[in-house]
Order: sequence, then structure tokens, then C-alpha cells
Amino acid sequence: MMNIGSLKLDNEKITKKIGEKLYKICKMGDFFAVHGSLGAGKTTLIRYFINKGLNKTTYIPSPSYNLYFTYKTNKSEIFHFDAWRLNDQEEFLNLGLLEVYSRSILLVEWANKIKGFLPKNRLDINIFFHRENRILSFKGNAEWKKRLSGLL
Repeated sequence: MMNIGSLKLDNEKITKKIGEKLYKICKMGDFFAVHGSLGAGKTTLIRYFINKGLNKTTYIPSPSYNLYFTYKTNKSEIFHFDAWRLNDQEEFLNLGLLEVYSRSILLVEWANKIKGFLPKNRLDINIFFHRENRILSFKGNAEWKKRLSGLL
């Protein structure tokens, strides 16, 4: 995994723009591992990603208590998963999401809780605070670097 780049999230409009652009470049089989502290903006970014795929603005709830929600788009089915409540990585296996990710798009919040099952070809998105700024950074392979070139 290489550092691909980072962006300053000055406001929610930028978060929306990034979420929408990520949807535009995504394809079936993509795995997005989304990291960040509580309140950093993980779910907000994912909401804009999913709404772009749905082609409408609808309420996208956080899957913290349900563990995951699915959405059908013209590209693929999207699985929005939140690993925050998992006690161990085996619980992730029991959900069967590894079996469906190659034919869907998987967005995982708190992905560090399942690091033993993260695929090598994933895109890591980290949202964090640096001083008074919210920063979004990307890590991935050479393919992701190429796909994200128009975003950075």
C-alpha cells in the first residue's frame, strides 16, 4: 500500500464532491476501507457516495447497530458495513460479506477491526483532524493511484 494523496475537507460541499467522485470511479469488486475517529466524517462521505449511486438524495443511516445495509445501483449492489460493534474478526466472516464483495462494492467503516480480512487491492480512506483541519488521505496500489488521479 502506498500513500496516494490527501485533501483538506474545508466544508461538507467538498466531502460531497469527493464522495460523488469516488462513486463515479468505482466498479464492481471495489473494497473501500474507511478509517477515522468518531465524528470524523466517515458516514457522511459514504452517504454522498451511496446517494450518487442511487441517483437521488435519500437518508442513508449509519449501520452501526444493524452492522450493514445494502443498496442497489446501476453499477452494482453496495454493502455499507460498520465494524465498530464487532467483538472479533470472526463475526465479520459469519456475515458472509467476503463471499459477496467480488460481485459488489463494499464500504467498511472502522475497517481496522477486521484488518485480517482486508483485501490487498482495497482503497484505504482515512479521515482525521490535524490541528483545526479535517484531512482525507488515500492509500492503495498503483491501480488506485491511477483511478484517483483526477480527484487529487
